[in-house]
Amino acid sequence: MTKNHQPSYNIYFERDNIPNALTCMNTYGYCVIRGMINQEMVEALKDSIDETLDPKRDMPENSNRYHLAFAEVSKPLRKLVEHAPYMNFMHQLLGSKNLCLHRSATILRTAGEPIGTWHTDSRAHVKIPKIASDLLNCHGLPSGAWFYLNGSHPDSSGIAVIENSHAPNWEGPEGFKLTSDQRSFHPIGEADDVVYKSIDVPGCIAVIADPGDLICFADRTYHTNMATHERRYSCAIMFRPKSIKIDEWPLPSSAQKMIAEMPEHLKGYTEGYTGYDEKWRADT
Repeated sequence: MTKNHQPSYNIYFERDNIPNALTCMNTYGYCVIRGMINQEMVEALKDSIDETLDPKRDMPENSNRYHLAFAEVSKPLRKLVEHAPYMNFMHQLLGSKNLCLHRSATILRTAGEPIGTWHTDSRAHVKIPKIASDLLNCHGLPSGAWFYLNGSHPDSSGIAVIENSHAPNWEGPEGFKLTSDQRSFHPIGEADDVVYKSIDVPGCIAVIADPGDLICFADRTYHTNMATHERRYSCAIMFRPKSIKIDEWPLPSSAQKMIAEMPEHLKGYTEGYTGYDEKWRADT
């Protein structure tokens, strides 16, 4: 297995071919939708990430910063709510047009940051959610709908996934074992808390995509960021059917401000939105 391993099947689809894209994602655990946004939107999102995470342009090399409710502070990200191709994708992905904002995020990385830890965002197997991400990620919703605004390529930066790792009976790559909390995996024979950071894993696909492409992966798909060799921007905005109700913490003031700023014809997408309370714990 090498960092340039690519699949023998097609993972690339045009944005007017969402059904086949979703078939690929459901079969292999991931797909790429070409040209979901144009270069103007790409640049606006990159500028918004800079303004939010590195306003003084003093971020050191080999580091990262992130925001876990990016839609609340980024008007360019919120413009995706009015971007018909993206919302058409969301409607087909979630099987409903009656949606509300669920989660949003951005990550800014600088050159020199190494590969991250393999992990899944899914908390579907958690019986009693203890933190906010447990609660928000336990509904079987695909967690991957990310724009890698520089593109994704193993020679520069981006994301790698493990094909077929979204299957309910998947027990880890050959030669590896899932950790006790099922969030990651480690070589068989190593301790459960061993942090494995290498792209040489059976089934690994180093995703290649262009700026403006949408990289999608299923609820349970295991993934990691590849080693970063340039300033790298990524962001995502995700929705959920309003039938999934979450009301565990007061709406944060930043979420209230976003809702107040939304045009009237879009406020329906904020009905049921919870925001993100990083300090929430089940016992409180």
